[in-house]
Amino acid sequence: MENVQQKHIGDKIEPKANGSLSSQERQWLQVEKVQNSDDSFHLDTERMRAEMATFNYPLHFIDFETSMVAIPFYEGQRPYEQVAFQFSHHIMNANGSIEHKGEFIETGKGVFPNFSFIRALKNELSEDNGTIFRFAAHENTVLNQIYAQLLEADAALVPDKESLMEFIHTITNHKRKIDGKKRKIAGERDMVDMNRMVKDYFYDPRTKGSNSIKAVLPAVLSRSAFVQNKYAQPIYGKTSQIKSLNFEDGWIWIQHDASGEILSPYALLPSIFEDLSEDQKENLITNGSIADGGAAMTAFAKMQFTDITKMERKRVVEGLLKYCELDTLAMVMIYEFWMDEVNR
Repeated sequence: MENVQQKHIGDKIEPKANGSLSSQERQWLQVEKVQNSDDSFHLDTERMRAEMATFNYPLHFIDFETSMVAIPFYEGQRPYEQVAFQFSHHIMNANGSIEHKGEFIETGKGVFPNFSFIRALKNELSEDNGTIFRFAAHENTVLNQIYAQLLEADAALVPDKESLMEFIHTITNHKRKIDGKKRKIAGERDMVDMNRMVKDYFYDPRTKGSNSIKAVLPAVLSRSAFVQNKYAQPIYGKTSQIKSLNFEDGWIWIQHDASGEILSPYALLPSIFEDLSEDQKENLITNGSIADGGAAMTAFAKMQFTDITKMERKRVVEGLLKYCELDTLAMVMIYEFWMDEVNR
């Protein structure tokens, strides 16, 4: 990094046409901050504020857990066909109140979840016309894959397929043939990509070059006194100020390590078998930690392919629900940081 010059990145380092950060600008920001030992973050408050002003309350934050495996779980399915087995949904109201509003998880062995999944998501998001947020392209891709599955589905088995397909087109962007050419069409309630907002308006050297939510969240928490003070309080839980569907009352998300650094909330997720003895753990087939998408996918696969006890299955489901809930809470925390910054 110390040796990189502007010419190595490009002849012209310019913003996008709309004025937001281009890839080259982000690259040069990263280089400059390393070369100048500059730990400060960059936030385009003017453009961030302008975009945020276009959003409709209540705001909806959604995250999916999915699986694509070589050996299909279900009869009639192709190798590497999409399986959407879980979602989480947080909501933020205009008065700033937050709630873990809903979730879905399919735990049955041999039960194809996708149509029940999209039906539950439609029920969650159809109560109002609030803006819907995702983080990166995954949710948009998955919904379009489910749309293709619905196209092939027997209407006798999925009698509401047309309304489900219409709902998917309303909240996604997708390719459609118009005048013989494939064109990108955005639904009237197309989901807003917070990862794109990161790339357009925000750069923090503490993310170490990553735009993943697992990197952005700890960086944001280390910066924001507002978010730190709020979530250092026991305000999160089943009957707490911020309602949760899976965490007990008084859960505290801001905790520090021995050196005083804020721990990533993902590191605070409890082991799903932490209260079991070593002898009990020897007979388990599932890893005790579910703190990333790969672990979630593996846990779901083991529930489909292996015989596990009722106790182990129950613990795995509880772990999956907490992990997915944290993903949408992470989106809320990042959004609260941006709100606090642009409203100063």
